[in-house]
Amino acid sequence: MEGTEDIRESKKHTALTIWGACVALLLGPSLLVWIVRGAAYAAQCDPGPQLCRGMSLGGGLHDALNLAWGVSTNPFLLIAVSIAATLAAFIARHWLIGTLSLLLLPILALVLPMFAVASARYDGCAVNVDGIGSCTLWGAQMGMSFHTAASVYDILYGLAPFSFSLTLMLGLLGWFFARPRERRNSPPPMASQMRRFGDE
Repeated sequence: MEGTEDIRESKKHTALTIWGACVALLLGPSLLVWIVRGAAYAAQCDPGPQLCRGMSLGGGLHDALNLAWGVSTNPFLLIAVSIAATLAAFIARHWLIGTLSLLLLPILALVLPMFAVASARYDGCAVNVDGIGSCTLWGAQMGMSFHTAASVYDILYGLAPFSFSLTLMLGLLGWFFARPRERRNSPPPMASQMRRFGDE
């Protein structure tokens, strides 16, 4: 019994590790964007072309945004990694976490960088789907790293129906097969019959 429990715990630990790696892959770049944006907030730098207290934070934000868009604007990668996270959570018997992973991870991976761009815009900073115009932020040209944010709504509208239907389907399967099983403390039928025979 102890060997079976050890194997089960090892399997659960491995599944949770895989789930954490998938979450880090999808949300890590977006969190990096917000770390740079948070540094600008902490330094009390208003969005604009000038340096942020002598620091070219715009360059760091530009690179972080390009990394985040490289992951989140690839629908196949987004869905595949989200499904892997969901299945890993199901294997670990975390049905709700698995269902929420498939529902929220693709959305958060797209929306978090978009909000960062929206918070760093200023008058004269061009952000549009056509990529026309330029925006200089904290000493760096942002280029398409800002313009890509304008296409997030189109990506979400195209991704949402497929993602929601897949979440519903896998969520139902997870509810049937991945819920934690209740442990029964009652003795097996043969043991109870033998006990009754001994009592008689």
